[in-house]
Amino acid sequence: MRATDTCPDAAPPVHVAAAPQKRAAAPVRRVTIPAGVAPVIQIPAMDVRIWLLAAVRFVVTAGFAVVMPFLAMHLVVDRGISVLRIGGLWAMSSAGCAAMQWVAGHLADRVGRRPVLVAGMIVRSANLALLGYALGHGASFGVIGLLTIINGALRGFYDPVAWAVVASLASREERVAAFSLHRVGSSLGWVAGPLVATLAASADFSLLFYVCAPFTLLAPVLAMFIPETRPEKPRQTPSFFDMLAFAGDPVFLRFLFASFAYFMLQTQMYHMMSVFAAKYVGLGRAQVGTLFTLNAILVVMLQLPAVQWIRKLGTAKTLVFGSLGYTVAFAACGLAFNHASLLACVGLITLCEIMTAPAQQARVTALAPPDKVARYTGIFGLFQGAAQTIGPVLGVFLLETISPRGAWFALATLGLAAAWLYRAAKPGSTTLPPSGALRP
Repeated sequence: MRATDTCPDAAPPVHVAAAPQKRAAAPVRRVTIPAGVAPVIQIPAMDVRIWLLAAVRFVVTAGFAVVMPFLAMHLVVDRGISVLRIGGLWAMSSAGCAAMQWVAGHLADRVGRRPVLVAGMIVRSANLALLGYALGHGASFGVIGLLTIINGALRGFYDPVAWAVVASLASREERVAAFSLHRVGSSLGWVAGPLVATLAASADFSLLFYVCAPFTLLAPVLAMFIPETRPEKPRQTPSFFDMLAFAGDPVFLRFLFASFAYFMLQTQMYHMMSVFAAKYVGLGRAQVGTLFTLNAILVVMLQLPAVQWIRKLGTAKTLVFGSLGYTVAFAACGLAFNHASLLACVGLITLCEIMTAPAQQARVTALAPPDKVARYTGIFGLFQGAAQTIGPVLGVFLLETISPRGAWFALATLGLAAAWLYRAAKPGSTTLPPSGALRP
């Protein structure tokens, strides 16, 4: 553990009033996974608050994953809503999420990260309860759609703020491991959520929302134990032009456009996949649930061991190879014909996510100026959300106009575009400083 105490300055002359001295910062408690417990996992000891934030992420994701991934399937299969209308709904939900990530990042740098994080999670819990009420009482598609869009907007208050907190609590050398740990918390939620949904497949769908709403309130309670990490003297409220200051950062712009293509493809896993599996492959809710469960289990098992491989390969090459892997995996979905073959596709998609997700997150926070970390993560979230807005519309359009299987081959070209754009980014803009163990 690094020493945190410093030698006090010499006492001032008697005739000069001494300035009040700041209280010495308490030593930071750092935690790691003992080698005897998991010998293949090599991660640095990290601030205990990073582990606590990973627990917050688990609760938020688990509550979401019990119901929201199955909402599209419920509306299409049980209520007969057209696939195109569902695609439009997810597009609007993602648009709300994208816009709110941009707003949340700037708001967090102004008023504080913890209040933005906590308030967003509390309101989203209430939204889940309202969705359950609407579904249980036969509300119209318009009402359900409005609540779904609000849910998406509230989701945008989490990621840019949480990423800024992680960046403040971890050094640059620790960020790949820290973001990987945060992702493990998310993936454990993706294991628990669909598992609950699978076990409760015979239950009324609306009742699951009433279970999720109070459970997700545990997240803001845990977040209250994480102190504020915003810089002590933030800049004044930014103007609209200051919010667009990232446009003068060419390295960050190239990274943003590469990520836009990447997320256009990535979002198909969480939107089009369940519709394709249910309507065209003939899987039931329980079998569709296993697709998300496999994704989460693989991340839990492999995300932390993958840290050392990301560090050896370097974030730039990791993003290129991960995007190429996406191309192969999503194209293979067009050849899937049963549950087992679709599971294999999901497995390959997950392996690519394991490598690319922490590399993206670490790079964003490294490219950001220290006083603009939440703003940069927010604009990254805007591009991510914009891609996830257009992605479902494009996916269902291709599904309906080309063919259910041909759509996957067309979508896979986005992976090639992402790989080319990541490669075109400046080689020197790696997330981690050069060292003996790291390469760009």
